[in-house]
Amino acid sequence: MQIGDIKSSDWDCTASEYSKVPLEGPLLIPCKRMIDALQNTLSFASATTILDIGCGPGTAISLLIDNYGNNIPPETRLVATDYSAGMVAATRAKKDSKIIAGGDAAYCWGRLETFVMDAQDLSEFPANSVSHIMGSLVYFMLPDPRKGLREAHRALQSGCVFACTSWAKVEWMELLVQAADKVRPVGKDNNSTQPRGSNIIPAHWKDVVGVKGELEAAGFHDVHTEYVEFDWAVEDHNKFAEMMCTSSNPGSKMVLSDLTAEEQGHVREEYVKILQENGNVCKGVAVLGVGRK
Repeated sequence: MQIGDIKSSDWDCTASEYSKVPLEGPLLIPCKRMIDALQNTLSFASATTILDIGCGPGTAISLLIDNYGNNIPPETRLVATDYSAGMVAATRAKKDSKIIAGGDAAYCWGRLETFVMDAQDLSEFPANSVSHIMGSLVYFMLPDPRKGLREAHRALQSGCVFACTSWAKVEWMELLVQAADKVRPVGKDNNSTQPRGSNIIPAHWKDVVGVKGELEAAGFHDVHTEYVEFDWAVEDHNKFAEMMCTSSNPGSKMVLSDLTAEEQGHVREEYVKILQENGNVCKGVAVLGVGRK
């Protein structure tokens, strides 16, 4: 299975999981850096429309509003989209909870629009109609990433800004692969000869040169790419292993799909051991790409 084969329904299942256990801590670092890069390239004070592609449970839009909500003009259109109806519903639920709690002083949540939409088809947005587009950890997972990038370029106004992130290193997933290989090495009792998890992230999306090339091929100029590194310190290795091995996240399911329930139980045990040997710390490295039209 290739990462581009993941269906929207796979993420629908994960959306309810994310709603119960919000993504916090180190995982927010690449997302925050992406939003800061947008601001540094073209201030949100000049925004006409801010479009979040692959909004998930509302992580990026929350950071945007928390950090820059007071800078965004009241007439600016705010839009969050995802091809997973479950993720869009999670973002809407977050919007409702923020409004009910009275945490919408800049009235950003109240005007947030949410749509189920494929990143490869932004026909709802006319050409040259959007000032800021962001896509956190989404474009490398599209069936046709370059088609998605070209759509973002088409919708963007001249001189305006696009930013996205992808993964270069996801050590918590690498440890899961190691644990699964200890329980059942690839090639044993199955027909696979490919390393487990080898297709999760396309190679050129894990590299600053590759991401720069993708953005430039889609028509963006003044492209800047960089690595964003962080450490994820795990407080409870048993709970962390349980989360990784039972998660409905499509990446985890791709790694564990050929294992029986009993084998997956052994994977949890191996994951704890490997995590402890790793000092209960997982390294994360994202690639940030920023460009103008």
